[in-house]
Amino acid sequence: MQLDVRSTANRKIIDFRKMNMGNLCVLGRYHYHTPQKDLQYHRHDNMIEICYYDKGSQVFAVDDEKYLVTGGDIFIHFPGETHGSGGHPEEKGSLYWFIIKVPGGSRTSGADYDLNSLVQLLIQNGIRHFRGGTAIKKILEDIFTATQSGNMNKEIVQIKIRLLAQLFLLKVLEKSNEQQHEPQNVRLDKVYRFIENNLSEQITVAMLAKEANLSESRFKNWFKSAAGFTPLDYVQRCRVQYAVKRLQDDPALPVKDLAYELGFSSQQYFTTIVKKFMGKTPVELRR
Repeated sequence: MQLDVRSTANRKIIDFRKMNMGNLCVLGRYHYHTPQKDLQYHRHDNMIEICYYDKGSQVFAVDDEKYLVTGGDIFIHFPGETHGSGGHPEEKGSLYWFIIKVPGGSRTSGADYDLNSLVQLLIQNGIRHFRGGTAIKKILEDIFTATQSGNMNKEIVQIKIRLLAQLFLLKVLEKSNEQQHEPQNVRLDKVYRFIENNLSEQITVAMLAKEANLSESRFKNWFKSAAGFTPLDYVQRCRVQYAVKRLQDDPALPVKDLAYELGFSSQQYFTTIVKKFMGKTPVELRR
């Protein structure tokens, strides 16, 4: 697929290929204030795409598997993977993405050697979704700033961008390694499973806190920090995702019946919540 390099009022994209930056391809950033249309499935052969989600939340899909990415997360699309937003809109929020070419054959020498070595280590780790940090965002913003250094010698600008790109990959690799050595968060997984298995029931914070074996006040703070959402906001998002799948699998299913099945007080309220998260009404999503 051809790389999208169109900048708009809400999107800024740097095409490094026009700057003779070796294996650096594209760095992009968007700030959306309203949901956009869904990101269609596509793939980048021989390229790795590293995303840093700064604010908001977004569903990413790789093949048939979906991931919920929240503010502060890093998400990696490895070379040749088919990916998109899985029918979900591009949500309001802020996202950075860095696309880097992955050379085949033997290791590259010269200016791209260290950069390519770091990319290969990321691929070997194989971890695609983990927490990042504000240092990641600062490096990406420094790269944007460096490309606007109009009065600086071109060669110096290129060296600066390469060094910042290497620093970015080092930080991402550090975060990936931290995730690799962290034990699985069994408590959070238990809460997720409880929500998934009880979407048609009334779910309260007290019930979720009990699953996590925490007090309600401590649970709310812990869950927001771990998941990126308040508990009840996350429950609503799960219900909406479930509803979208049901509507697409069964176009004849009455919206009113689905709303009551999921515990919404009315079809109108259900429609309002779906449009809030998806940017479309249930009827529009079914088309």
